[in-house]
Amino acid sequence: MKNHISIRNVNAFYGEHQALKDITVGIPEKQITAIIGPSGCGKSTLLKCFNRLIDLTDGARVSGKIIVDGMDVLDGSIDVTEVRRRMGLLPQKPNPLPMSIYDNVAYGPRLHGTADKKKLDQTVEKYLKIAGLWEEVKDRLKSPANKLSIGQQQRLCLARGLAVEPEIILCDEPTSALDPVSSQHIEQQLLKLKNDYTIVIVTHNIHQAIRLADYVIHLYLGELVEHGTANEVFENPKEERTRAYINGTLVTDMKTDSEVNLKGNVCPFNFVYAKQALHTLEKGKILKLIVDDPTAVIEVPRGMEADGHEVLSVKQVNKTDWEIMIRKNE
Repeated sequence: MKNHISIRNVNAFYGEHQALKDITVGIPEKQITAIIGPSGCGKSTLLKCFNRLIDLTDGARVSGKIIVDGMDVLDGSIDVTEVRRRMGLLPQKPNPLPMSIYDNVAYGPRLHGTADKKKLDQTVEKYLKIAGLWEEVKDRLKSPANKLSIGQQQRLCLARGLAVEPEIILCDEPTSALDPVSSQHIEQQLLKLKNDYTIVIVTHNIHQAIRLADYVIHLYLGELVEHGTANEVFENPKEERTRAYINGTLVTDMKTDSEVNLKGNVCPFNFVYAKQALHTLEKGKILKLIVDDPTAVIEVPRGMEADGHEVLSVKQVNKTDWEIMIRKNE
């Protein structure tokens, strides 16, 4: 198994907070690698180190090496634009450019010097087909991209990222804002694309990781807990913390002081109600939230951590519902 990305002794800091602690691991070529772990464990930070998007965060600094095709992407002298061209990014929320469907896909190739109309036409059609969107939009390519459904917008972002011909596709919770049908579309495309691309996906959804991953990296509180093939990690994890995370028992034997059912609510109301519930508790007490909004699974833990509280566990309990365990720290 050949590694496409080699991570060596990588540490990352946001100010005084250390988000990644001496990470050394390889990402195999032309496979789907899932980075798993609870909220705040460093998954998205590691992903941002690959394409140097972490540079855009004030106070962030990174040490170590990330080797891609013999090049250390953390070397200060390299062309960051070229690094990002090699690594297409599929973000958590679709971010189509304020232009037509056609121009969204053609944007990258034009930026890199392609001006020939026929070649651009071919490129747009090719990558919309690869993203599974061509048949739905071929008769309205000049329509504004923001008129598409959110699921279609995410597939458009995939096509746009592929149009600059990257080697690696980075996916940061790519289906968390999507409905189940749109999520399935994205997952199906990723499974096809691994024949030609190395894919790294950050996901809170352990079931998604089981469906997609060939290789798994488990992070916890910025540390590398375990890594290996999906079969090894999911069927016979070596570390108890990995077994607990996969089984959703990371906070066993922990007393819950309050429970709030937020099913039927959407963000930002989930976060507002959760904040109100936490306000009634004393410092150190634990709140259990039950949510069924996929966006809340991401945004509520992030908002709670931003407020200084500790997210103990994010666990899917059935097809629609999630439990979020939070300790009040402020």
